[in-house]
Amino acid sequence: MTIIIGSLFAPYTVKFQVSNYNGKFEDSQLIADQVSSSAEIVAPTPVGITNSILPSLSIATTAAQSPAANTPPLSGKKTSDSTAEQFFYKSRKSSSESGSALAESLQDKLGPQLVQPRSRYSSPVVSSSVSEHKKDSDGIGLLGLKMNRSGTNLSALNHPSRSNSFTDAPHRSRGSGSKPFSGLALNNNSSHSLVIAEEDELENAPGEAGYFDSSENAAEEKLAPYGGFSRPNLESSFLNEDNVFEHAPWKIVRTEQGNGSLYNAVRNAREKGVVKNRKWVGALSSPTDAIPEKVLEKVVSSMSKDYNCEPVIVDDMTFHGHYNSFCKQILWPTLHYQIPDDPKSKAFEDHSYHYYKLLNQMVADKIVEIYKKENSGLEPDDPENVIWIHDYHLLLVPKMVREQLPEAKIGLFLHVSFPSSEVFRCLAQRKALLEGMLGANCISFQTEEYVRHFLQTCSRLLLSDANEFGLIHDGIFTKVNMIPVGIDSDELEKVLKSDAVVEWKQMIRERWKDQRLIVSRDKLDKLRGVKQKLLAYEKFLLKNPDFVYTTSLIQIFIGSSDDLNYEAEVMQIASRINSLTENISDIQPVVILNKDIHFEQYLALQSEADVFIVSSMREGLNLTCHEFIIASKDKKSPLVLSEFTGSSPLLDCDGNGAILINPWDQVGFCEAIKSALTMEGKEKELRWKNCYDKVTKHDSLSWIKTCLQSVNRAWKLDKEKSSANKNPFNAEVFKKFYTSSSGGRLFYFNLDTPAAHNSLFGSQSGPSKGYLEYSRIGRLLQELISDPKNHVYVGSIIRRSELELLFKNVINIGLIAEGGGFVRLIGSSNWISVYEEDEVANWKPQVSSLIHAKVERLPGSIAVIEECTIRLVADSSMVIDQKRCMDVMGDVMQHINDAFEEVGVHATIINNSVVVQQKDIALRAMNFILTYYTTEMDAKGLTKQWNLKPVKSTTDTIFNHISTDSINYEKERERKGDLVTSFFFSGGLNPMDESIYEYVNNLTKDGTIKDAITVSVHGERDETRTSASYTALGQNELFGIISRYKRA
Repeated sequence: MTIIIGSLFAPYTVKFQVSNYNGKFEDSQLIADQVSSSAEIVAPTPVGITNSILPSLSIATTAAQSPAANTPPLSGKKTSDSTAEQFFYKSRKSSSESGSALAESLQDKLGPQLVQPRSRYSSPVVSSSVSEHKKDSDGIGLLGLKMNRSGTNLSALNHPSRSNSFTDAPHRSRGSGSKPFSGLALNNNSSHSLVIAEEDELENAPGEAGYFDSSENAAEEKLAPYGGFSRPNLESSFLNEDNVFEHAPWKIVRTEQGNGSLYNAVRNAREKGVVKNRKWVGALSSPTDAIPEKVLEKVVSSMSKDYNCEPVIVDDMTFHGHYNSFCKQILWPTLHYQIPDDPKSKAFEDHSYHYYKLLNQMVADKIVEIYKKENSGLEPDDPENVIWIHDYHLLLVPKMVREQLPEAKIGLFLHVSFPSSEVFRCLAQRKALLEGMLGANCISFQTEEYVRHFLQTCSRLLLSDANEFGLIHDGIFTKVNMIPVGIDSDELEKVLKSDAVVEWKQMIRERWKDQRLIVSRDKLDKLRGVKQKLLAYEKFLLKNPDFVYTTSLIQIFIGSSDDLNYEAEVMQIASRINSLTENISDIQPVVILNKDIHFEQYLALQSEADVFIVSSMREGLNLTCHEFIIASKDKKSPLVLSEFTGSSPLLDCDGNGAILINPWDQVGFCEAIKSALTMEGKEKELRWKNCYDKVTKHDSLSWIKTCLQSVNRAWKLDKEKSSANKNPFNAEVFKKFYTSSSGGRLFYFNLDTPAAHNSLFGSQSGPSKGYLEYSRIGRLLQELISDPKNHVYVGSIIRRSELELLFKNVINIGLIAEGGGFVRLIGSSNWISVYEEDEVANWKPQVSSLIHAKVERLPGSIAVIEECTIRLVADSSMVIDQKRCMDVMGDVMQHINDAFEEVGVHATIINNSVVVQQKDIALRAMNFILTYYTTEMDAKGLTKQWNLKPVKSTTDTIFNHISTDSINYEKERERKGDLVTSFFFSGGLNPMDESIYEYVNNLTKDGTIKDAITVSVHGERDETRTSASYTALGQNELFGIISRYKRA
C-alpha cells in the first residue's frame, strides 16, 4: 500500500553536466595552483568562454572557507575582523590552508557545471501594487558572468537591445537532435552555490513569496499578448545552436525549490517507520521545452524507479502561466490579504487561471494513474491507502481526482494562511477553488483561525453548513481541522551538538562578547514586517539610550528583494539607527546580512541570541520560531513573535510562552523588545519550557501521523453515508422492521423535505393548498396510529399554531413544532417548551433586525419570526435573481454563525430558507421524546428534570374535545404501554436531519433501542450522500408504502 503525495514540485529534479562544449576552458588546475601560492585572497583573472553555448559565463570568486562551516566568504574582497557583516564569511585558516581551500573551490567552479534549461517564458510580468519589480541583476564574481536573480534569459545577455516581452508564440515540440536549446540555468556543484534560474528563491518555508522577472525595456514597449516573443524574428535568433541536452550527461539531484519542511518531514517519517511506502507526484522543477523527449523519458523512468517520484512534465508556457502569473501574482497575495489592485496585474487573471487549471489537471491525472497502478484492487481502508495533496498551487486537484476515483481517501493540507471571506470572495474563481478543495475527505490548516475563515467562506459563498467537525456541501461531509506543521527536533538537536556549530558559537561569543544579540531572519518584503521591526527597535534605542552600545540586532535577509523602494527604505532606517553611535566601525546597533549564511552558522547565532524576533504581517507557519526554541536550550532566551503568524496560537501558551506583538503597534513592539531584553531568569525559563514542550510535542512526525489519521477517520465517517439512491425504501424493508419489533414502536416523520417544500410553505402566504395536502397525511397514518404499540409524531419548522391546524382532526398524534422548539406529547393538548426563553431573548432581537434588513434589500423574500425560530424565506427571490439571493443568504448565514456562535445560535439552509435557532435543539427534542418512551419516567418528572416549561395550546378555545389539562397521567401510563424498542425516523436531505440520522443510527450501537431505521425523502434521483439507511422518492412514496401495509 502506498501513500501518494501530490505537491507542485517533486522533491527531486534533473540537472545536466556541461563543461567543454564548442570551446574550451583554460587549464583550471594551473589557475588554482597559481592562486594557492599566494597568501592574499584576490580576484582571479577573468576566464572567457569563446564560442560557447554559454554566451557569457565566467568564474565567480570564492574566498577561503571556514573550518567550522565551509561558509562562502564575500566575493573578491579581503576579509576583515573589524567588519561585522564580513564576520560570517571570513577565513580563520592560515594562508596556506586558505589558498588550498580556494584552489579546490576554483577547481570546482572551473570544472563541469550542473545546468538546467532556461524557460522560454522567463519574460517580464506586469507589475502590481503587490508584486513589485525585482532588481534587474546582481553582479556576482567577474564581469563576464552576470548572475541575475530575476531570471534574465542568458541567451540574451550578449544582446542588450533585445526586449524580453512575450507573445502567443507557437507551441513547439520538445528539443531533439536537430532542435536547438533555449537557454541554460547554471548551478555550481558546490553545496552552497547560488542558482541561476527562473526561480532561484527557495520555498523551504511554507508561505514564501514568489519573485518575478523585470526589464527596463518592458515599460517602453507595448506588451504583447500572453506568452512568446513580441517580435516575429526574435525567437529564431535564439535557435541557432545545437541542443546540448541531447547528449549531455545528467543526474538526479534534490530540488532547490518547493516545500523543504514537507520533504524533510516525509523523509523523517519514512526513516522512523511511520510511513512505509510513498510516491511523490509533482512537476519537474526544471524548464522542459528544451529537453528532448527521449531524455525526458529516461529521466522519468529513473526518478520513478530509484527515487519514488513520478514527475509531471509541464511545458514552460503552462508552468509560467500557472506559477508565475496566477499563483504568485493573484492567489498568493490574496491568501495573505494583499489583494492585487493594479488593472494591469489583472489583465492575465482569466488567462493564467486557464494554465492553473491545466497544470492541476495534469497533476490529478498523474495521481490517478499512479493510484490505479499502486493501490488499485487493494484494501481501501488500509491506513496508507491515501492521496495527500499539498498547498495552494493544487487547490483544484482534490475534486479532479475525486471525479475519477470516487472512493479514494483524499487529504488536502494548506501550508499558507487562509483569509477571511471578505478577502477570498474577491477572487474571480472563488467558487471553483472552494469546490476543488472540497473534493478532499479532510482539509487541514495551520491554525484555528484559518479553519474558521474557511468554514465561514464556504458557508457564505457555497451555502455549505458548518459544524464543529467540518462542513456539509451538496450532502457530502468534509472534515476541516487544524494540524500545525512541526520540525524534527531530535535531528536539530544533533546538529546543534556538531563541531561546526560549537565552534561558531564560540566565535560569535568572542565577536560580540559584551553585546546583547537580537537575531532575525526574513525575506526582504513588506509581509515580513522588517520595516516595522526596525522602527520599533529604533524607538526602543531612543527611549533607552543605555542599550545603544550594548545591543546589536543582526538581521539576515534571504533571497533578493522584489521591491527596490522598500529595500531602500529599510536600509535608510538601518543607517539612521547605526548613526546613533559615535563610531560605527566599533559598534553597530544593526548588522544587515544581505546574503543568507550557512545553516550551522545560523544555528550558532540562534543559540547565542538573547532575543529572537519574528515580525511578519501575515504568514502561514514560521518554523524559524521552532528552530530557535530548540537552539536556545542553553540560554532559554525569549521569543518575540507577531500575532499574525501561524505559530502564534501554538507558542502563546496562554500568555506564558512567546511574547506576542502587533507589528503595526510600534509602542507595544518597542516595549516587548525591552521586556525580552530585561526579563528575569525564572520567567525566561518558564516561557521557554512552555514553548519547548509545544515544539517537541507538535513535531514533524506528530504532524504526519495526525494528518494521515484525520484523512482516514474522515473517509470512514463519509463511508457510513451512502448515495441517496443506493438503498430504496420499500414494502419489504418496512415489513421486516415492523414485524421484528417486540416492544413499542416510535415513529417520527419530519415534514420539511424537498418534495413537500412548496405545499408546506404555501401556508405562509395564505393559500390553503398546503393544508389540504398535509391533511391527507393524517388519514394515511390512521392505520399506523390505531396500533396501540405505535407512537406517531410529525414535526416541522413551522409554528405550533399552524401545525395544530394541519392535524386538528387527527387523534392520538404527537407534534413537534419550530424544528424541535416545542413538543406536544400524544394525549396532551399543551405543549412543552424545549428551549430556554432567557437564552432566546439574548439573540432574537438582533437576529430579527438583521433578517428584516436583508428582506428589505431582497425582493421576493419574507421574514418569519417565530417564538424560538427565525426564518428568511426566499422562494420567490430564487426565481427573480438566484445569484443575488444566494449571496444574501450566504452573507446572513456567515454573519449569524460568526457573531452568535458563543451563545449557541446556528443558521442553516433548508429548502431555500435560512433557518436560525439554538444549536442542536432538534436533537434535544428527539432525546426528550426517546427518554420519555424508553424509560418509566413520566412527563411531569421529565419536564422537571430537564427544566422544561409547559406551554398552553394556541387552539384550546377552538377544539373543546381536547383536554385542557397539561397531562392526564392515568391515560398517559395507559397510553405509553410497553417501552419502545424500535424507532423509525424520516426526514429530508438537510443538515438538521443528517445529525438526527447519525444520532438514531447510533442508538442501536449503545443499546438504547433494539431496532432503528432512517429514511431520507427527496424529490428526485441524485447522488447526494446521506447517513440515512434508506431513501424514498417523495412523501407520497413514503406514506403510500406505510399506509398499504396491513398488519396481521
